[in-house]
Amino acid sequence: MASLELTPLILFSGLAADANVFVPQKIAFPQLVVPKWPTPEPGDTLDSYCDRLADNLRPHGDAIIGGASFGGIVALHVAQRLNPLAVLLIGSVRSPAELSRVARFSRPLKPLTRLIPVRFLQLCCAPIASKLARRCVPHLCGLARQFCGSNPTVFKWSLARILDWSSTPTVECPVFHIHGGRDFVLPMRYTHPDTTVLGGGHVISLTHPTEVNDFIRSAMTQTVGEPCESG
Repeated sequence: MASLELTPLILFSGLAADANVFVPQKIAFPQLVVPKWPTPEPGDTLDSYCDRLADNLRPHGDAIIGGASFGGIVALHVAQRLNPLAVLLIGSVRSPAELSRVARFSRPLKPLTRLIPVRFLQLCCAPIASKLARRCVPHLCGLARQFCGSNPTVFKWSLARILDWSSTPTVECPVFHIHGGRDFVLPMRYTHPDTTVLGGGHVISLTHPTEVNDFIRSAMTQTVGEPCESG
């Protein structure tokens, strides 16, 4: 049986966010890899994009993969191509039917995503991402930090892919799912997580790192079969 500490762990960040969204997890799991979001090529679909991601990840060998929010959706599609040991969903969903009503009703607006002034909105959100805001409104601060760290091109492309997402990925490996009880971006009432973080918002990897780390550790132990020390 493979050692838990040696089992590759790959997590995709949320909507165009960077690796900072998983800082607490990187401390607890030193083997964690958070892939950078490649700039989409012209005409890229979710499938063609995930084809390239899977090709880049094959050298890691048998791994546990997962992701937060849109990263979880990507992880499921990549899992169809890699057949990993398990998939971890962190504040994400398994199918288009589990998206919020707002997301589903906004699908006709997909052509407008390219007009979103991302840089301007990031400047406006900067105060909400501050350390002071983290103490006052941790849920909003987590979202703002994720948004402010995103690549505008990747953000707009990813948002469009959420709006035109139509196929439910089918994977052969176990899927473990943790979700914030107060997630207003992907409301929990539309999905069925294995683990609920009471009071948790959308970016629980930052706001509730202990619960998320325990979830990851438990899922890895169930998959690999060897417990590791808490961290």
